[in-house]
Amino acid sequence: MHFFNKIFLHYTWPGVALLAILLILFAVQFYYYAVAYRRIHRFRLMNQRDKFCQEPFVSVIVAVRGEDETFLGKQLPTLLSQSYSVYEVVVVYIGRDIDYYAELQRIRDQRSNMKLTKLSGNGRIYITTKQAYNVGIKSAQYDNLLFTTPGTIPATDEWVTYMSYAFERGIIVAGAAAPHFEEDTLRTYLMRMAEFNYSRNHVAMSVSDRILVAPRSNFGFTRKLYEATRGFNHLNMDIGENDLYIQSISRPQRCAMMLSPKSLVYEDRPSVWNEWLDVVRYNRSTDGYYPIFIKTFGMWEMGSRTLFFLTTLAVLVLLPLELKIFALSLALVRYLIVLLSTRKSAEKLGERGILLKYWIYDLLGPGIEYIINLKRSNNSPKAWI
Repeated sequence: MHFFNKIFLHYTWPGVALLAILLILFAVQFYYYAVAYRRIHRFRLMNQRDKFCQEPFVSVIVAVRGEDETFLGKQLPTLLSQSYSVYEVVVVYIGRDIDYYAELQRIRDQRSNMKLTKLSGNGRIYITTKQAYNVGIKSAQYDNLLFTTPGTIPATDEWVTYMSYAFERGIIVAGAAAPHFEEDTLRTYLMRMAEFNYSRNHVAMSVSDRILVAPRSNFGFTRKLYEATRGFNHLNMDIGENDLYIQSISRPQRCAMMLSPKSLVYEDRPSVWNEWLDVVRYNRSTDGYYPIFIKTFGMWEMGSRTLFFLTTLAVLVLLPLELKIFALSLALVRYLIVLLSTRKSAEKLGERGILLKYWIYDLLGPGIEYIINLKRSNNSPKAWI
């Protein structure tokens, strides 16, 4: 008791309280990076889920809105050239361009594993992605339904093969998706890291319990489950098929998360800051409907990170030299843990070459999240003309 009294007398009660806050914040950060995120790189689907089927047949469904030339020239050939034995690609074209549709028909006629259907729209009626998926599901030949989006490229020709391994073990499946930028600048690096951290939070929850949020470009479920649950929910929103719907059906269903470089897909992103913000805000426009524990998981990490930095700064300004050294040592230990955890998680989530500059995102990340959340996306359906 006398020892503690001497400490309080020497450093004062405010100084001891500041130090205690620093230790608590360090413990929170340690939990995220050494415990929660560690689940990602330790997760092995093949070791944790027994098979209940063998080499399932897969239908890949993609809805294409308008005359997307990149999809026609780059993504579709990649989808049709997967190495899996029995699968098909179902393209739902939402548009009225005769020449574009004729080109899709020409490709379909040359490839036996492609199906094509068309939704033209009528005046000011907006056809949502969920409506297009409904048509694609009805057109699909096989019962294991894998969904992707235009502007998405599988990392390898084994994408369907590896996602089929997930279908062998679950009736709801999800893989990883990483953003792809044409430019390689500090700005696009920070954009990548913001999306990486958002994805990492959701994957850390999904591998420990059930799939809660899947990438829009890399998720699936069985037709039987879809029909049993009477299809998508939140039909007034042109988004939510990969999170709001999945959250409503994933318990007590059998889920399978596939995390491998070969099950990864890359999503094209604009390199212009405002355009990227629009995309990210749109993709996160369903966040407000999430259960509280999903919404707060990432907020606790960001909040504790910000407070840890501010508390460390306060210690450096206000407390004696020995405590300044202690605070700096604690900050260094934390960053080493962050780097090690991030490197291992990044390997699973498709990010490489990020560690040398990661300290920049570590400092600026909370500010970027604040900017993203300053304005919410307007996700109301627009008239399609």
